[in-house]
Amino acid sequence: MRRRQVCRIPPLSRWILRAAAWIVPRHYRADWRREREREIWHGFTGMMLEGATVRRASWRAAAFTLALLVDAGSVRMDHLHETAAARALLRNPFACLAALLAALLALAVYTGGFRHSRAAWRPMYPGSQQLVLLSRPLGVLGLETAANSAQVWTWVESSKWFGDVAGFVLRGETLEVTPNFFSVLHAGRTPDFRFLGHPVTEVKFLDPEQRSMGYSGAIARLKRIGDRKAAEKHWGTFSIYDGSRVTATFLEERKRWPLYFAAGVSLLFLLMGLWRAGRAPRLLAFFTVKSLLLLCFVAAAWTEVATAIPIPITGGVNVGVAGPLVVLLLLGEVFVLRWSLEDQAERCPVCCRQVSMPVAVGSRSSIVLDRPGVEFLCTRGHGTLRLSDLTACTGEPKLWRPVSRSWQQFFEHEQTAGRPDTAAGGTKSDRPTSGSNNVGAN
Repeated sequence: MRRRQVCRIPPLSRWILRAAAWIVPRHYRADWRREREREIWHGFTGMMLEGATVRRASWRAAAFTLALLVDAGSVRMDHLHETAAARALLRNPFACLAALLAALLALAVYTGGFRHSRAAWRPMYPGSQQLVLLSRPLGVLGLETAANSAQVWTWVESSKWFGDVAGFVLRGETLEVTPNFFSVLHAGRTPDFRFLGHPVTEVKFLDPEQRSMGYSGAIARLKRIGDRKAAEKHWGTFSIYDGSRVTATFLEERKRWPLYFAAGVSLLFLLMGLWRAGRAPRLLAFFTVKSLLLLCFVAAAWTEVATAIPIPITGGVNVGVAGPLVVLLLLGEVFVLRWSLEDQAERCPVCCRQVSMPVAVGSRSSIVLDRPGVEFLCTRGHGTLRLSDLTACTGEPKLWRPVSRSWQQFFEHEQTAGRPDTAAGGTKSDRPTSGSNNVGAN
């Protein structure tokens, strides 16, 4: 029994070794695995002959096998030149779009089909066009300062537009309201009730006669549906006259205006990018689809996070309209658009593939005669792209130079790679010409 244990590698080490073998390139996988199995066997057998227990020897063998993951990674890095096909696939524009689409689908699965985003576009309550949210102006960091209950009733008494009014205090997922709150909303208490984008799990009722109570805000319903612009003008008049400033906004606008504003700004940046990259229809189409996927991913992720995480500070924060979070959304969209433009500028205007073959490197010692930079060649032979090293200092644009059609024959092996007829040897790229061999080596 002792000999059988000595002559067999522990199962855990075998499983780890099989997983590590998949990292090694296919041509070296069998030899690498056979050699590492011998090393594990010798180490395990030696410990058993020295008197170690089976458990201790197995754990030492497993620790050694885990270290082989690093060795497998180093072997993979040493043979990166054999993954030219994989790198060419990553430079393909369809691979970029597929990766962005996969990230968007993964976010949709994780968030339950963009549950919060879909809820943001549905009417929150019956007759929401008549509901007005009364609150104090946003303070530091977009936090809503509490309003005294006496001020809330003064606002209502000073206005001829408001009917019934209900005060509320929002603390995380706990909502403290006056008894007439749900009647003003025309909504019942449901298990999935949400207020201002927050999930509400507990509702407490307040005493409306307590004049010193500090409310996060109040909900008022208009007496009649009239001219909205006239109503907004009247709100500004009575708030200034009373001396205590109040922000009166329609409830539906309060929830959705960040999305409208962000969409408008994103569209403006997108049009600017299209104007800048206006070279070929294929390039414009690729840039449009790529940018839209990026913008949709950022907007959806922001909406899901901003409406799902309550921040209980000073009576609660409506994260759906807080100023800093809207700025964060815009900065995220500007960042992805900037990346999209930079990625587009490093692609061939004809085939939309990333240029990756350096053919000339400038010298920093001859900065007076020649600007330092790197010139890349499109692997399909469409042209060269020069990327300056002084872009941040001099603002030099990326320079694209088309290549004459007379050179296309040297790049036919790239255009016909992977086709069935190339395997039969029927193309002229398979002929042993010196020019094609040199280009293929580069």
